Amino acid sequence: MRAHLLFLIATPLMGISLQAGAQPFPAKALRIVVPFPAGGGVDTTARIVGQKLAHQFSQTVTIDNRPGAAGTIGADHVAKSAPDGYTVLVAGPGSISVATLVFSRLPYLPSRDLTPVSMLVTMPYILVTHPSLPVRTARELIALARANPGKLNMASGGAGTGQHLAGEQFKLMSKINMLHIPYKGTAPAIADLMGGHADLTFSDPSVLPQLATGKLKAIGVSGKVRYEPLPAVPVIADSGLPGYDAINWYPMMAPAATPKDVIAKLNAEVIKALNDSSVRERLMAQGLIPSGGSPEQLGAFIREDTERWRPVIAATGVRLD
Repeated sequence: MRAHLLFLIATPLMGISLQAGAQPFPAKALRIVVPFPAGGGVDTTARIVGQKLAHQFSQTVTIDNRPGAAGTIGADHVAKSAPDGYTVLVAGPGSISVATLVFSRLPYLPSRDLTPVSMLVTMPYILVTHPSLPVRTARELIALARANPGKLNMASGGAGTGQHLAGEQFKLMSKINMLHIPYKGTAPAIADLMGGHADLTFSDPSVLPQLATGKLKAIGVSGKVRYEPLPAVPVIADSGLPGYDAINWYPMMAPAATPKDVIAKLNAEVIKALNDSSVRERLMAQGLIPSGGSPEQLGAFIREDTERWRPVIAATGVRLD
């Protein structure tokens, strides 16, 4: 009888202790891993959104740049991090939808080891050339490449990245041959393009300042409609390559075993940040179009994007190992 009474007394006390010990997420600093160098579109997105999340959470949010291997080094780090919501990934398609198509021995499997939080931004790829290249449209670029097979150099932010595949799709559909030069991120690719060491690239919006000053030249954008930051630049599908379409996108992902309530909290706060007028203005000023959406919607998009690139990779034989 006495033992029974002790149990009845102890049980509510244990409940009080557990409730006192359970702190709402987040109770400490968060870390956003960016699998590219500082200065590119993925890094810019992570910093703008991360700064707002820090304000909303009243916690420090740090950006951890871990570049290399088409973004898979940083993605693998997050996949193997503690699934508690305190380490998340902001990446591009290369380390999420494309990785399983170009690596035969990937150290992580995106569909198994990472879980969607939310889409952050989407945007077209910008077809950019050095000012000295005598072309003004995709049609003129195709004609020049056909007249000079293998002589034009196409830079990208890394082999197997979305920028690389957008270029490979362009080459495949237009039946031209250009030499691909991979870099460890968009920023060094743009720097070499300005230096005349490459002729063109399919860039993210981080190139907009160089376009505004005339240091580089935009001759086309992917997608189906004109790009708001570059209204005078024609859509590639309308200016030389009908049917060409590619989309660039940056999602937030977390380790796969992260609790659903933590994912829901992250998603809600990301959506809140993306709907903030100052955040939207800062993103749009960088050419990044705020998106959002549920984890389920992002998961479906990733599956669709994987299938979009499968035939391009099969036809071109792009492999990273």
